[in-house]
Amino acid sequence: PHGRFATRVSSAMGDNVYDLSMGSTMQLYQGDVGLQPVLQIADLRALENKTEGAEKRYRVMLSDGVHYVTAMLTSSLNQYVADDKLRKFSVIKLKDYFANEVNNRKIIIVLDMEPLYHADDVKGQPVSVESASNQNAPPASNANANANKGLAGGQPPAAPAYGGGYGAQGAGGGYGGGAQTGAPSYGGGAQT
Repeated sequence: PHGRFATRVSSAMGDNVYDLSMGSTMQLYQGDVGLQPVLQIADLRALENKTEGAEKRYRVMLSDGVHYVTAMLTSSLNQYVADDKLRKFSVIKLKDYFANEVNNRKIIIVLDMEPLYHADDVKGQPVSVESASNQNAPPASNANANANKGLAGGQPPAAPAYGGGYGAQGAGGGYGGGAQTGAPSYGGGAQT
């Protein structure tokens, strides 16, 4: 089931062995659909609802052990949290989802998932897919010079759908906002 992923971070829980699907969060971030990766909930937070009577929503950080991506659970999955089947460090199988852009940041909307087990801590040392994508991009001066060659009027091309191109906001890197300081930030950053 994980044939698309070249490497896996393995962990054992009793007799059951589940693998985190390394590389899958980058694929989710880049818009791949139809994947069913095994991921870890590296962080889970209830969001404040400004609308009276609105259902509670949860923001999660999905990790493959190398990278993490921000995701939102649909309210139909709230029962997993209420029943303590889904919490921080849980390992899940992502079954159905789609990517969405909110406030110039790409997030994954989790439509269906299966909780597998709870781990004691985060697996690996995941970093934000946004910061990893921006670090892999060519420097802005080279990107602009190369992109403008041969284009009428020297205009840059339209921004790529996955972000990180022209006019992109800062990578943020830290889950939940705040400045990136070199170490992964899983929610302790100050909101601005």
